[in-house]
Amino acid sequence: MSILDEFQAIVGELSADISDRTLETLLNGMSLAFRISESGIGKILGLDGYSRNIEKPFSAVYVFCNEDEEVEATARFQNGEMLVFNDGAKQWDLKVSFKDVRAFWKFILSGGDDIVDSILANDVEVYGNVNYLHKFGFMAKDLIKRLGLA
Repeated sequence: MSILDEFQAIVGELSADISDRTLETLLNGMSLAFRISESGIGKILGLDGYSRNIEKPFSAVYVFCNEDEEVEATARFQNGEMLVFNDGAKQWDLKVSFKDVRAFWKFILSGGDDIVDSILANDVEVYGNVNYLHKFGFMAKDLIKRLGLA
């Protein structure tokens, strides 16, 4: 499968019903978007410049999980790359524990006071550097906007 086929498959999954899609789909989609953003395909898809979000010296480890830690994923940003793992890293800069998938999506794709509302409603618990959370939210929303999925 070519990179374009892989990217189109991920975009199809995201656009089908974003609120029911898995965390791994978002993370893998973001990772792929970063990888192809400066290529000809990336420019055609409107991703030109997207990789600037993770240029050096940005380095961070994000762990996302549900309350029971049955669903875990790690996004590691290093050396201008985003690596995705289907388990939770032991050491992290930010850990987000969410009540369910809908709570996760609402939390990540919201901004400002909505993030606080999610925390106050006990839908989400955040540990670590909250600035990283805002950066991740920006990157996720930026990708969705660039792809015309908003």
